[in-house]
Amino acid sequence: MKNAVYRRCATGAAALALVLGPTGCGSAEHKSSAASQVPGRATSEASGTAQKKAAPRVLTQDQLERAVVDERDLPGLSSSKIGEGTDGVGDGVIKAFPDSDTHPATCAPVSDAVEGGSRYRPVGSVVSIAGNKDGMATLSMASYREQDAVRVVDDLRAALKTCKAFTVGPMRVASNDVRATDDPPQGDDGVAFRLTSLMETPEEETPLEVPAAFVVIRSGTTVAVFKAIEDRDHTLPKVPTGLVTAQSKVLSTGTHGAP
Repeated sequence: MKNAVYRRCATGAAALALVLGPTGCGSAEHKSSAASQVPGRATSEASGTAQKKAAPRVLTQDQLERAVVDERDLPGLSSSKIGEGTDGVGDGVIKAFPDSDTHPATCAPVSDAVEGGSRYRPVGSVVSIAGNKDGMATLSMASYREQDAVRVVDDLRAALKTCKAFTVGPMRVASNDVRATDDPPQGDDGVAFRLTSLMETPEEETPLEVPAAFVVIRSGTTVAVFKAIEDRDHTLPKVPTGLVTAQSKVLSTGTHGAP
């Protein structure tokens, strides 16, 4: 519970950074290449004619960090790493959130996606703010074992059919107006949704309403969550399509700057 609460508090700071721009969370150093996919390996069946591909490769923490989109993939891109810790917010293996953190518990997959995580423990994870002139978004990526990666998206899609509002943690931080959208996800599978978070502020007597948009894509065994919130001009939040496309290409091709 302590780790989950820490992650939610830190992600609130990330949301503020999206409104004001990157604010000293630390800059990410992108290495020269992303992890490549393992080629399919033909296997003979009893008939000698059937073949099947090897299971998709699960990216390690180091490979996942190298797979984060950078300026080679999207002109004018800037990015900042968020957080430092392994069990908090930032690069490293994060712990799954207990469903009991969310009320009702059926909304847990939605609540988890808001924080860039899931109920399944990933092999590795990274969190950053990225974007260009078209907009900024928080990017959270996690690599999972193959079946867990599929379940992350399946669970979220199922939860969005009934989840309309929820609260999180002992402070009962609220989100409402939860709804799936038809934003076109990419990769092997994906969903998109919107909600409005209610944030308590010392300056306001009533909670501040913060609309947010999300795109969740699965590419192989990696799940990427893009989160955009309303800016200071109260523009309707939208995850930059170019950012989603660029990150999807890196994950699918295993290289940066791929055509």
